[in-house]
Amino acid sequence: MLPTLLGAMLLAQPARADGGYTYESFLGVGSGLEGSDAGTGSLAWQRARLRISGGIDLRDAENSDDGLGFRGAVELEKRGSVGGEVRYSRWLGRGFGAYAGLCGVIAPGTLLGGTAGATLLLPLGPRGGLFIEPSISALPLGSDLAGDSVLFWGLLTVGVNVRL
Repeated sequence: MLPTLLGAMLLAQPARADGGYTYESFLGVGSGLEGSDAGTGSLAWQRARLRISGGIDLRDAENSDDGLGFRGAVELEKRGSVGGEVRYSRWLGRGFGAYAGLCGVIAPGTLLGGTAGATLLLPLGPRGGLFIEPSISALPLGSDLAGDSVLFWGLLTVGVNVRL
């Protein structure tokens, strides 16, 4: 009887009140400032390219304060580019959270770095609303850098949020 009890305890899955994950989707448009030192010795700023971003946040149903987010982005101006980010988010309430993660561009050139920001949700009903997301990113790696400088982005993204 004791071996059966021990086996059941070791093989049992943790109990979950609701089980699973909650999902939230995001679709937005953003721009801001980008700056780098292109070998001149000073940081030069210009308007960042207009971008469309979309993605999903996954949060544990039992601990919805912590989440993992995935975003894809397409820059629309000049030559255009495709990239994305993976982020850890910490929600301080239903309407406000902060995040940090890795971001990058994969085509036509490459960029890789870190990002941090905040998300403010403005509910328009029980399952969705609008979001406002300021962020700052530093991208020190990649083939699309001028010399050995770091590219900085200061962006503001606005869009729609839907709980799935």
